Parts: sequence; C-alpha cells; structure tokens
Amino acid sequence: MRKLTSRDEDYLETIYRISQDHDTVGVTDIARARNVAVPTARTAVAKLVKYGLVRQQHYGKIILNPTGIAQAKQIYGVHQMLLKFLAKALMVSPDQAEIEACRMEHGLSKNTLKRLARFLEAIQNCSNGSPACIVEYRESIKRV
Repeated sequence: MRKLTSRDEDYLETIYRISQDHDTVGVTDIARARNVAVPTARTAVAKLVKYGLVRQQHYGKIILNPTGIAQAKQIYGVHQMLLKFLAKALMVSPDQAEIEACRMEHGLSKNTLKRLARFLEAIQNCSNGSPACIVEYRESIKRV
C-alpha cells in the first residue's frame, strides 16, 4: 500500500464523504468541497487514479476502488475520532474542532490513535465523570 501525502488523504476522504451523500462524485463536486479550482482537483484525482485508489472515465464520475474505500474509511474514522475528542472531551467549538481534526489526522502515530480510541471508550463508558474512568483508561493502555 502506497504511503499517501496529507493532501492525497484529504482528497481521498473528500471523495469518500461526497460518495456517502450522492450517487456520483465529479471533479466539480470535489473542487467545491475542497474550495479549490477544478484543475487542482482534477490533478489530485489523476494522482489517486495513478495509485489505483479511484477510477474515472474521461471527465466522468469518480469511483473509489476497494483499496480506496478501505483507506478512505480509515482516514475518515480517524477524523471522526479526533473530532469527537476535540468537541466532546475538550469542548472545542464544532467549527474549530473540524479544522483541528483535519490538521491532526495526518500526523498522529498508530499507537497514539489507539490510545486516543481507548481514552474515548473509557470516557464514554464513564458514569457521571467518575475518576474510575481514568483508572480504566490507564489499565486498558497496559494491555496495548
């Protein structure tokens, strides 16, 4: 599996997110969602085609390949987890949490992401903010 740049990941995630709400994904849709010019989006899509993550008929709709779907789901899952952490645990405003999650999703190690997932799980299973939640989190980290 090819290591994608942050930019590549952002475009793959954008295609995935659009495809969840619409039957087809076009370059114009991607450009609009990313707030870039159509030629910029077209170049990014061409790169993803080259990597075998999406396919596109000449100026046609863009379709995620199975590998592209798997990678996009993983990227989107990280984004959602970070968004939840920022908005729920740290109480960052939704707009700011979205911006920050986009920045953070590319730079965290798998180990840190696993720990964050366990932390959120511990907090979610917590009753009334009991200090036992942190103990539960610390115990779960020992098992990683």
